[in-house]
Amino acid sequence: MRLSTLLIVALLAMTEAAVADGVGSASGNRCCEVPTWSGVYAGFQAGGAWSDTGWTFPFADSFNAAAGQRFTTNLDGAVVGGQLGINQQIGGLLLGAELSFAGTSTHETLLGPAGFAGDRFKTIASSLLTATGRAGVVLDKHLFYGKGGYASANLDVSAVSGPPVAGISAVANHREDGWTAGAGWEYRIGRSLVFGVEYDYIDLSGSRFSSTTGGTVVGAPFRIDLDDLHMHTLTARLSILLDRSPTSPAAK
Repeated sequence: MRLSTLLIVALLAMTEAAVADGVGSASGNRCCEVPTWSGVYAGFQAGGAWSDTGWTFPFADSFNAAAGQRFTTNLDGAVVGGQLGINQQIGGLLLGAELSFAGTSTHETLLGPAGFAGDRFKTIASSLLTATGRAGVVLDKHLFYGKGGYASANLDVSAVSGPPVAGISAVANHREDGWTAGAGWEYRIGRSLVFGVEYDYIDLSGSRFSSTTGGTVVGAPFRIDLDDLHMHTLTARLSILLDRSPTSPAAK
């Protein structure tokens, strides 16, 4: 999580600099205009993620002693990516849509949870994609919103055996689909720069991962039933908003 903390600090530093620049450049009627949130925006995000899922061995294979053995795993890591979206402000309400893609390093490696103490099992979630709708309330330069829609991520499972038969390896992966819901706050800095903080919950369906082993034993079956993966992300966001219409004079 140290990488995600450094990335958030960098975003905050950029935001502070932008605020200072906006204050220094304000003149004439600029201070008396209300910005519109309607338009296309693009930017980047950085933060952290944590999630949980579980492995079940449906059969007695190379890495378990009996069918039905299972264990849980908790993944965490950094999230870095970008977003592209469009807003439509209607009075004090905002409707919009957003597409985002993030690379993640969420993973966990467990040693010996399935019966053989030297076996290592690794789970990785990566390449997170979301397509969501947004709805919110505009309060001058502040936007409070909720969002929800489609989510997808690549999931990898791998295993390497220890004694009594060391060196057996196996890898399997699927791209899993699901849904996401979240909420956030954004602040309009000047006309074009938008800083925000967002929380998202992501639920990805599990499935059976199947492949064959390599290493010291080649061609043996490797079969895992992976539970649904439940992921939480918390990110800081910085976007450039391209207005479709000019700002309107503030009410006096």
